[in-house]
Amino acid sequence: MAEVAVGGDEVAVAEAAGPSGARRTLLAAVGGLMLAASFPNLELAPLAWIGLVPILLAARGLGARGAFVVGWFGGFVFFMATVYWVATTIVSYTAVPFPLAVVILVLMNSVLAIYHGVFVAGLTWLEARRVPAIWVAPALWVTLEWLRGWFLIGFGWAGLGYSQYRFHDLVQMSEVTGVYGVSALLVLFNVVAAAVVAEQGRQVRRLVPALVVTSALVAGLPLAGRWRAASIAARPPAGSLVVALVQGNVEQDHKWDPAYQNETTTRYRELSVEAAAEHPALIVWPETATPFFFQEPGPYRDDLLELAGDTGAFVLFGSPAYRRLREGGFEEFNRAYLVSPAGRELDSYDKIELVPFGEYVPFRHVLFFVDQIVHAIGRVVPGVVPTVFSIPGARFGVLICYEGIFPGLTRRFVADGADFLVNITNDAWYGRTSAPRQHLAHATFRAVENRVPLVRAANTGISAVIAPDGRITWEGPLFEPLWRVQRIEWPGVRTFYAEHGDVFVYVCVLASLAAFGYGAWRAADRLDGDSGAA
Repeated sequence: MAEVAVGGDEVAVAEAAGPSGARRTLLAAVGGLMLAASFPNLELAPLAWIGLVPILLAARGLGARGAFVVGWFGGFVFFMATVYWVATTIVSYTAVPFPLAVVILVLMNSVLAIYHGVFVAGLTWLEARRVPAIWVAPALWVTLEWLRGWFLIGFGWAGLGYSQYRFHDLVQMSEVTGVYGVSALLVLFNVVAAAVVAEQGRQVRRLVPALVVTSALVAGLPLAGRWRAASIAARPPAGSLVVALVQGNVEQDHKWDPAYQNETTTRYRELSVEAAAEHPALIVWPETATPFFFQEPGPYRDDLLELAGDTGAFVLFGSPAYRRLREGGFEEFNRAYLVSPAGRELDSYDKIELVPFGEYVPFRHVLFFVDQIVHAIGRVVPGVVPTVFSIPGARFGVLICYEGIFPGLTRRFVADGADFLVNITNDAWYGRTSAPRQHLAHATFRAVENRVPLVRAANTGISAVIAPDGRITWEGPLFEPLWRVQRIEWPGVRTFYAEHGDVFVYVCVLASLAAFGYGAWRAADRLDGDSGAA
């Protein structure tokens, strides 16, 4: 370990303990790229277990400020390689030119990378005060990842644990910890591996406890997860339902063009009638599938109500909605409606979590020149109540678009009695980038956390059916019109996470605060001792 000297508020660390400046930059960039490669589309999931190692090694020998810069740069590279599609979407669907879209992407990722910078700086700060940072690292990472999901722009996309969505045995732990537990294990493995590499055999013996604990968790948690998933699968289902998914594959440029209105509604009608031949109880259309305001009386509304009667099924679909303001103007909602086989509107749900830059522009006072991608008739506003829809034999909650990346919101539906989840989305915005598959990866964790099946209808894909253990039992291709009818079953298990929420996160937050409080006390105590000796 590097020698440290605590004096005042500064921590001086021997520069010789770390690599050169150019090598630090290279290591940080390599680490960021490794982490990004663990996510779709590359899906080199094992890289998430070691992707932080180069970043942590690059920060060796630096004080907290230098470590922050290294961590920030590694995080910046990670986000640039992971959510690059934000710039593509802005260019494709707004008047913003590509250079300016890149500037927006850089600004956004610069903010997101702060969390990585704080993580690396925090570990350096703790080590300098002789606080065992290896044990604090998982809690600190979880705390920051949780904060990123709601603080500032509230963009929890690409949390580290999501990279393991196909490691089904491991992700079963999410029913207790949420996805954050998987992130914590990955971080623990990374920091232990980095410590082993850094010691180079000199003091590896001091790492034996960490190696033993890490090995036990890496071996034991997947075994426990496999047993848990098998035991749930062996139970008789508490209920089942035949569900039809309809993927219209309507081009985004055509979606709101009046010239294509009849074509769009006809396509959804024809696909739904074909699916109805297999007698589904529920037919699901994607987010904003209707190219009109369903709340307004007229022939398009009447046709949709008649379609429900023709199919003999309940029909769930997305549609824009609005409310007139007393002072003039409108508020717009992103809404899901449920229609009965009798042709009656039963209930609706307004999207609560809005998409940054899609449905609203964060930091509008700074980015005043940026228009939101969704061209609304008024201001897009979030809903308030997480509606649980009821049909004979089942209750379900609806996640609209990227609401599927919010575990805290999702569990509210299940805690209120939902037997399964529906995710309706329109990922046409992202084209053939990695975003649609990244979005699907996030959704799989919502099934495991709550032990409910999740069905997903996406305008251009990826539509899918996800089992309560997170397995994708069916997924459709991108950019093809299709329908799929499948029976889903739910075990009737209420998980710890669904009942109690982010208890694991709160423990991590408290542990992080305690560690930094202890570190501050040690630094102050040492300063007092030095003053007394003087």
